[in-house]
Amino acid sequence: MEAFMVFVLGTPTREEIKCMNPNYTEFKFPQIKAHPWHKIFHRRMPPEAVDLVSRLLQYSPNLRCSALDALIHPFFDELRDPNARLPNGRFLPPLFNFKPHELKGVPEEITAKLIPEHARKQCPSLGL
Repeated sequence: MEAFMVFVLGTPTREEIKCMNPNYTEFKFPQIKAHPWHKIFHRRMPPEAVDLVSRLLQYSPNLRCSALDALIHPFFDELRDPNARLPNGRFLPPLFNFKPHELKGVPEEITAKLIPEHARKQCPSLGL
């Protein structure tokens, strides 16, 4: 997996290596240029998907988007549509039935993006 990451993202900088593991700052990696995302993904790949992957695949942990940021990313907006259906035409399963402890400390503006209005009625225990 690490080889794939280097192939895609290119050789990490000294600073990125330090962020990942300070014990490896003197390790010599082969110099590989990053591949542009448009060459890795098919042209049919939605731009939102490419953007999300690029935010998740970062060497520096502090530059990666968090799980919560990933959930509110525009790539997942269609799942928040009250009329969204599975490919077979059925309704989506419950996606927003979070437990109160799962959203504890999450800012209100994030919760508002995460849980669409139509789903809030299904989560009375959250007090939204």
